[in-house]
Amino acid sequence: MRSSSIAISSDDSDEELRSLARWLRDEDEFRGRVELLAAPIAADEMGADLESVVTIVTSGTAGVFVTSLFAWLERRRSASRVRLTIRTGTGATVELTCGSAEDADAVLKQITKIIDE
Repeated sequence: MRSSSIAISSDDSDEELRSLARWLRDEDEFRGRVELLAAPIAADEMGADLESVVTIVTSGTAGVFVTSLFAWLERRRSASRVRLTIRTGTGATVELTCGSAEDADAVLKQITKIIDE
């Protein structure tokens, strides 16, 4: 089964990314497959900010991923959007931006198409 990595990033706080990571880890399909990625540390900084939440998605788990992501987005207080950077096994990269429930079907179609290519 083919898989792709998906990095989810946001302009919101690090705590929002931690919240998303916890949310995705609650899904059986993603337990042990979710990581927080820190941004590179600048020379004048004491520590790094979080850059993204990264998980592996297959064609079989794409629906669970999209459902879970949009459920998390609906529960957030802010209405900001998130960026998805999808990297396939062949090295191709696609970026999507989403935020509202209206985006869910289009995002699922895009992710499934990318994974199946």
